[in-house]
Amino acid sequence: MGFWVLLSVILLVQDAAGEARSSIAGGKDAQKGSWPCGGSLLTEEWVLTAAHCVDPNDNPIPDRSFIRLGTHSLNEPSVFYRSISRIVSHPQYQKQCLALLHDIALVKMSKKVSFSSLVKPMSLPKPSDTFDSRSKCFVAGWGDVGTNVELSGNRTLQELKLPIVKQSTCKKKFPELTDNMLCAGSMKKGKDSYQGDSGWPLVCRSSGEIVQVGIMSFGNTNGCDLKGFPGVYTSVKCYMDFISETITSDRQASAEA
Repeated sequence: MGFWVLLSVILLVQDAAGEARSSIAGGKDAQKGSWPCGGSLLTEEWVLTAAHCVDPNDNPIPDRSFIRLGTHSLNEPSVFYRSISRIVSHPQYQKQCLALLHDIALVKMSKKVSFSSLVKPMSLPKPSDTFDSRSKCFVAGWGDVGTNVELSGNRTLQELKLPIVKQSTCKKKFPELTDNMLCAGSMKKGKDSYQGDSGWPLVCRSSGEIVQVGIMSFGNTNGCDLKGFPGVYTSVKCYMDFISETITSDRQASAEA
């Protein structure tokens, strides 16, 4: 598991009471410093997450939320704590029936962080990258380990290997699925990410490195780890222009100021 240290971006967007908003069912303790969660660090000041996690209609951002980086167990201190200075959700983000459309957002921290062995930026997919059921993919989180079953003990980060599910198969489970979404998770009960508001990254191996393929978005409304229902993720590859343009325009604005 030493290879996963290359992924060591641990982030959590949470409310003032310290409640994380996601879940992993059927996972195991992750190696310390090995997984980014709640969002993923792209630069010294920008974090990638799900738009519904920072939706002002659902969550009072940024007044009651902050970002933790370099966290392995929630009961332990983090390497960095940062407030939020700016949120840029996709302009077409919206809730539609049971789906979340264009569920992606970028969060700018109030102060830059320094990269270290526990805090490093996430790699994003290349245009030529392809991912399918044969890809080695993983997700992680601190939330419930089953429907209404909270993570206990030291609340150590959980990691889980998940297969990507064919679009045609997932479409039968989620008719609202679009080409900008992908599905991942075991079709058997007990191995799944939770369908709630989360933002955790789905990562896969590609050409010898780990890249972020998806952002946990939604799932079956009846609960997590349900047999035959994988989780639905925002496909990061479909939003590379949004990510690049947001960060670039902000840098230009800062330089002009």
